[in-house]
Amino acid sequence: MSQSSLHDSIHTVTDPNSPEVLKQNVQIALDHVARIQSLARNCLHDIQGAYQEGNSPAHTTAELAALIQALRTLAEFLRQTGVGAYPMPPAPDSESQGASSIPPTEQQLIDTTAREVQVLYERLKRIQESNTVAVNLLGAADTISRVR
Repeated sequence: MSQSSLHDSIHTVTDPNSPEVLKQNVQIALDHVARIQSLARNCLHDIQGAYQEGNSPAHTTAELAALIQALRTLAEFLRQTGVGAYPMPPAPDSESQGASSIPPTEQQLIDTTAREVQVLYERLKRIQESNTVAVNLLGAADTISRVR
């Protein structure tokens, strides 16, 4: 899938914020990721067989260049469409097809975010308290040196 076809498919729907466009963009991104996985496997295979007879370094270099270009194209697509900003759970493994494939609910996301914010707030508060103690100690040391 070329970069121009990625962008052409975006402009077919008029409302860029519609759920249909999001679904379409996610599907395009997933297709592109599948292509990247295939290119990465080809590169790995070429690298592993680099010293075997009949393998061409030029072919391996071309495969790596194609992989790098595909990664750049995907990154640009994710940036332009905003799909890259959405939290995406990892793809379920073949071993763990159970509950881990269920995305978190909005309430779970809110609870997780609230806990993370609380931890950051407490850490910042401890840093500020430590800074206050350090300033007081430095001020006390300065006062003692002036008295002498």
